[in-house]
Amino acid sequence: MDAYVEVVHEDGRKDRFPIEGAQVTLGKSGTAGISLPTSGELELEHLLIAPRGKEGCWVSTSQGARTPTKMKGKPFESGMVPWNSELTIGSVRIKLTNKKPSKGGGEGPSKVVILGGVAIAAVVAVMFLKPGQESLPSGEGIEPPDLFASLPTTCDDDDAASAAERLEYAAHSRGDRYSYDPQDGVQAVMLYAQAKACYEQAGNSERAEVMEESRQAMQGKVDADFAAIRLRLHHALSVEDWDVAEREAEALDALTSDMPEEDPYVGWLDRVLRIVRANARYRPAEEEG
Repeated sequence: MDAYVEVVHEDGRKDRFPIEGAQVTLGKSGTAGISLPTSGELELEHLLIAPRGKEGCWVSTSQGARTPTKMKGKPFESGMVPWNSELTIGSVRIKLTNKKPSKGGGEGPSKVVILGGVAIAAVVAVMFLKPGQESLPSGEGIEPPDLFASLPTTCDDDDAASAAERLEYAAHSRGDRYSYDPQDGVQAVMLYAQAKACYEQAGNSERAEVMEESRQAMQGKVDADFAAIRLRLHHALSVEDWDVAEREAEALDALTSDMPEEDPYVGWLDRVLRIVRANARYRPAEEEG
């Protein structure tokens, strides 16, 4: 999928960055996926940007950011942003697009940003290659698989109509409990997808459409929570605050506790937890003495 971030600086200079992987962070830190070190109005990791197919990108602003992110002049914290939308952070303008640059034209990343990309690799290498420890499961550090990459698309029940009603009831129940038990949100998304498949098999396209709308709404809430936690995790890793990183990784683990062990996201998170916990408990000899 083609996905790009176009940045227009205060002096009119433009940079264009491809989004590679499930998500990217933007900020002035050298470890941000899109590093803008000369933009003093940005936080170290100001935005988390996650492409979502034809819909656009899920964008989340770092909590406590001193310079607010705005969209159409109004404060923006998190949510779906359609392609070709523009966000502003102080004097920096950011456009999200899925259109490829024209051949022979368009601006590329500045030399500063290219060097920042090299710095990211160096920091990740130093951060996660302490004696006796494995590296993170991605060359980019903490890029996870898509949480909802494998939604159910078939109905395995012979009585599809009855199954659809049961699944719809279960999905609503899980969704209602989401604010009290966050892991129920992930299950609600899966149940809505299953209910949709069964309604389609039963020939009830109207209810299938309702289930799809309910799934998208619930998935948006869950994605917002996951994005916020991942942004805090990314920042903690970038500054090697292992205690905070452990707390945020455990928060992700709690949200996914009902997912099967063979799920790619669960496997990714398990490795992240092992590495973060190892670093949180690792104390060099000079610190101990």
